[in-house]
This record gives sequence, C-alpha cells and structure tokens, in this order.
Amino acid sequence: MAFPHELLRSGFPYHLTLGQRRVTTNPMDIGFGKKRIYVLTRSGLGNGVRVIDWEDENHGIFGEGLFSWPSGLLVDDDENIYVTDEAKHQVVIMDKDGNHIDSWGEQGSDDGQLNRPSGMSFDNKGNILLSDAMNNRVQRFAKNGEFLQSFGEQGNKEGQFNMPWGLTVDNDGDIYVADWKNDRIQKFTESGVFVSSLGSTGSEKGELLRPTSVDVDSHGDIYVADWQNDRVQLFNKDFKYVQSFHGNASLSASGKKYILANQVTLRLRAMGDFEKTQRLNAPLMVRVDDQFRLFILDFANHRIQIYKKDAVELSEQEIAPEMRNPILLTT
Repeated sequence: MAFPHELLRSGFPYHLTLGQRRVTTNPMDIGFGKKRIYVLTRSGLGNGVRVIDWEDENHGIFGEGLFSWPSGLLVDDDENIYVTDEAKHQVVIMDKDGNHIDSWGEQGSDDGQLNRPSGMSFDNKGNILLSDAMNNRVQRFAKNGEFLQSFGEQGNKEGQFNMPWGLTVDNDGDIYVADWKNDRIQKFTESGVFVSSLGSTGSEKGELLRPTSVDVDSHGDIYVADWQNDRVQLFNKDFKYVQSFHGNASLSASGKKYILANQVTLRLRAMGDFEKTQRLNAPLMVRVDDQFRLFILDFANHRIQIYKKDAVELSEQEIAPEMRNPILLTT
C-alpha cells in the first residue's frame, strides 16, 4: 500500500484522557476490542489486564495472579489477549473473558527460546513478532508458539540491537523496532533485512533517550515514545522530524469522579501546578489506530492521553516540488 505523496498538516489536537491511578496503574500497553479497551498494568498494586470502555467505565481486571512481570500486549480479531511476561520468559494467552487458554515459551537463547520478552506486534499474516530483549533479537512465532524466524544480535551497528523493546509493522509489512539502549528506531523489511534507522542519543529535536515504543500510521508517519525525554516524537515517512507531544491532558471521566468525592484531593489539586498535571511523565507506549487517533500511555501518570490527527492527503500533482530555501509567507 503506497503512502500519500505529502500531507497538509492542519493539526494534531488533544482529544481525550482515559484511566486514572488505582485503575490503569502504570499502563504498559494497550489493545482494542469491538467495544472494550484492554490496558496492561504493572505495579506493586498488582499486574493484569484492566478492561475499560470509551466512557472510561471500569469493567474489571483479567489475569490477576497469572503474571510476574508483564510487558507487552496484543489483541487479535477474536479478542484473544496475548501478554509477554518478562520474568517467566513466556507469552500468556487469555480469551476475551479473561480465561487462561495457553502459555508458551521458555528461557534460553536457542531459536524459539526467550530471555525477557517485551513488545509484540502482529505481522501482515497474523503471526507474532516479538522483541526478545536480553537476547537482542526479534523473533517471529505463529500464534500457537511455533518458531518461524529470528533476526538481530547484540551490538550498535546496522541491524544489531541493545535491548530492543517495542515494535510495529506498517501496511507494507516493514518492521520498526525501538532499539532501547541504542537510542534509535530501526526499520527492516518484512523478512528482517535492515533498511534504515532514525535517532541518536540526546534531548534535541529528533534525538532520543531510551525509546520504548514505535508505531506507524497509514500515512507512513512514525510515532516514538521518547521515554526519558518525557515526550512522544513524530517523524514523517522519510524520517524527517515533524513535531513533539509533551502532554495536554484534562481529567478523565473516572478521575474527575474520584477527585470530586475526596475533599483533600480536591484541595491538593487546587494548590498544585496545573500545567504539570497536563504533561507526560515517562510515556511508555504509543499506538495509533485507523482513525488516526494517537494513544499515549502516560506511565507515571497512570492514564492514556489521546490525540486526533487532522491532515489532508496530497498527490504529487497537488503540491509544488521541494524547495532549496523554503520560506512560508502566508498561512
């Protein structure tokens, strides 16, 4: 599927906040069903998959007692839920009602074995791509755990990894991996051949500091959770920096209800730094859906900030060629 030649970017406004402390505590990953939203949480208060809806109502938690250190989450078309467990070196599978169906994986470094698995994505054939973090590679499995492929090794050269974390697949099947300790995003072909990379260590525009997640929309735009810089960065299909998201959250529906019922919390919020309450704090995961809604898992603030892209697709005939010294005179 070809990406549009160019975009008229009108804006990317804040849309909605979901979740709150004690419900979506330390959100790690997110998946979507037909009516439900599944949020993987990991904290001292418990690990599990929290089920909420678009009205921010809490429908309970799945998998309590099933996980030791959950990291990544996927939801398939039947709403079966797949969770990587770093401590157990496994993928745990539940059905849409939270019943444990299966688990597969064992610790090791041979093909098909795992050492602290983290992020996951479905490829375009429905197989599971998985970041095998401490083995510094990406592995591909069938949903039943059958090993299919592996690529990558430890290092900082092209195609090598240093603790890969989140990953995603674009509409053409190309694979993007958040190479966590190398402070970069690497792009590979569907078969795992290195294509290119973006990012270098730092806090300036286009630089990264421990990126944890990456996603790509159908325009080819690339979203990166720049974890230690407390921001999400957006790059276009040519890896050119576009903008950053630093947070602009309002209270979620459940958060507002909780605070209104607690006088002390109301007073503390009234006395606090309001701008600080809006900002991202250690954003851990980014997801973008087919409606161009960007979901940022605001890990240390225990919530999901949602933004909505506003852009017009342009063909090559609708826009002038790139200029050597561009100056925008009018808006």
